[in-house]
Amino acid sequence: MMTPIDALVTAARRYCEENFSYWCERSARERTGSNSPSYSYSIEDYNLFPRYNVLSAILEEVEELVGENYVDLTSCRQDLILAGATAESIFTKDEKNATAISAMQEERDKFVNYIQTITLGELGLIDPLPHRRRLRTSEKKEIRQRLLEIWNYEGDYWDPLVDKSPKEFVFLAKEHFTEQDFQSITEFVASSTSSYLLEITEDGKDAEIASSEFHPDCYETIYTDYGYLWIVYGSHEGTITFAGDQLLTFIKRLFAGREYLFNQWPKFN
Repeated sequence: MMTPIDALVTAARRYCEENFSYWCERSARERTGSNSPSYSYSIEDYNLFPRYNVLSAILEEVEELVGENYVDLTSCRQDLILAGATAESIFTKDEKNATAISAMQEERDKFVNYIQTITLGELGLIDPLPHRRRLRTSEKKEIRQRLLEIWNYEGDYWDPLVDKSPKEFVFLAKEHFTEQDFQSITEFVASSTSSYLLEITEDGKDAEIASSEFHPDCYETIYTDYGYLWIVYGSHEGTITFAGDQLLTFIKRLFAGREYLFNQWPKFN
């Protein structure tokens, strides 16, 4: 059972995720700007998409508070309110459009009001979410340094796009995976991991996640465990790379009879 503090952070995560999805769907459905001869936004668009941008920025800061040891609920509320009022991203900074600025401020105000007014009784009804904690800057640096030392991962492209891995690896085109393949891989990773996984992304939004949240169908993302014993890397070019003795043994067994698919680029390349 969650503590009130855990429930408050979870409630904040749920609020951001649900409202992010709502505004994404509305923006896609109601977009009235032009696509040709150049992509542009209407006034109505500026009242829609900036809302999910600011909610995404707030969520990132909220996720940094997952698992934080607060002395009381008030301190947690204060940090969440601060996140709602000040969180920024490259998509929210330096916005000049008045409609967009007003829309983002409205979402900030609604989030802050939600955090200020949610009661202990309401917190008791919050369902938990899978663990996802955004890594702080110092953690990112330490983890990325270890990935560099052990796997020669420098924070951008990795095998097979560039020759990086110091150890044996296998890559496959995503088009060659079945749903059962994906399920088997996710189950293997979950069963062989005793702690949380690390999700290291191209844009630096690195996180510690529950193993249940892992899925190998990813883009410019590396997954590994805290022992750095294995790596799964998904590229924008439609490939997934596997490395690490135990993981490779499993992949070779899973694809027994289909070894001809190993290290073959997608058909569109």
